[in-house]
Amino acid sequence: MAKQPNGSITVSQTNDKPASNTGFGGKLRSARTSRGYSLDAAAAELHILKRHVQAMEEENFDALPQFAFARGFVMNYAKFLGLDANEFAREFESIYPENKRTKSVNDIKAPLTPMGTIERGRGGMRFNPWLIAGVIALVIFGFVLLKIISSAIDRSDEINPTAQTQILNPSEQAQGAAVGASGSALNLGTNDGESTTQTMAGQGVIDIWSKGDVNIKITDKHDRVLMQGLQSRGGYQLKGETPFTIEIDNPAQVDLNFNQRPIRLGEHTQNGKATLTLQ
Repeated sequence: MAKQPNGSITVSQTNDKPASNTGFGGKLRSARTSRGYSLDAAAAELHILKRHVQAMEEENFDALPQFAFARGFVMNYAKFLGLDANEFAREFESIYPENKRTKSVNDIKAPLTPMGTIERGRGGMRFNPWLIAGVIALVIFGFVLLKIISSAIDRSDEINPTAQTQILNPSEQAQGAAVGASGSALNLGTNDGESTTQTMAGQGVIDIWSKGDVNIKITDKHDRVLMQGLQSRGGYQLKGETPFTIEIDNPAQVDLNFNQRPIRLGEHTQNGKATLTLQ
């Protein structure tokens, strides 16, 4: 209340209600005002509602939460104002109504859920990190095992190429286009003077093992095409009248036997192509 020069009286309003300075509430209010804090500012600093700050200063226990929370509010408020928190806690406890304290305890009918946690529904999906790690390890193991088995099969095929040899009949050998080749002649007779079955009958047998896709052309004595074109990986056996004329691109990918004798294709290779005649 203030008196104006014209004799009128004005009344100023404030958010602070009068309170006794003898109790803990009055002491809190006096400390707050002496430090220049309004109720709003104090509430913002303490991160609580303004009405709770006002209730502590007025010692209005009905407006405060349960005993444990209210006691914590008082201690935090005292610390904020630079006062002895334990002293204010003891004073708060000494005047807190016993009936409200008993009621606060009885109102707790279920365990409190910790603040800041989120309850998950029973149907929520939960991931077990050990299970995920186990699945990943199993997938990696399966992949490695597959690679090992595949490599073992490839090595087995290379070691024993005749295991998958395909014997071509005359009609299959006749597939292909025209002929014409030149090259060196190679006579593979036996050392003891005896002729092989192929030599005696004028027939020869060629066993071919291709390690990959390779162009091969083979013709017999009458220029009939026994094999021609891109041959896929695998083994082949051809029969016909000698001499055989053979052309092989990329001969490093081919193993060739004539009448069960291995032929060194490297000795007949020029510019990456082997050309030879077997008789």
